[in-house]
Amino acid sequence: MADIHDRGRALAIRMLSPRPQGKGASLVLRKKTVGEYNPETGGQDVVWTEYTGSGLRTVYDLKDIDGSYVLEGDVEILVSPVQASSQDIPQPSTNDIIVFDGSTYNVVGVRPGNYAGVDCFYKAHCRGI
Repeated sequence: MADIHDRGRALAIRMLSPRPQGKGASLVLRKKTVGEYNPETGGQDVVWTEYTGSGLRTVYDLKDIDGSYVLEGDVEILVSPVQASSQDIPQPSTNDIIVFDGSTYNVVGVRPGNYAGVDCFYKAHCRGI
């Protein structure tokens, strides 16, 4: 029998899955990888890798908007720990891009929903581009 940590992860995956099974919607996580110096271009090559997953978007309460870290219009996206292909999704990081429900967001910060060492979901603080 699975322990409570695995069951918590499974519950988060089920709840963040796209409707009608869950409460979420599809999203695309774009992670930027900076490569080696390219003398032809005079800079470093940038490669974007896309991961298709699911999540849930929420808005910040007015009391949380402080005008410096959390701005009006910022959202929080709860990202499922698995891709649509059932493989683990990499943890979002600062300056990644999330495309959710037709809107594009820059990731400002991330906090994993970590339950005793098991990543159940990721809370991504996002700002519209």
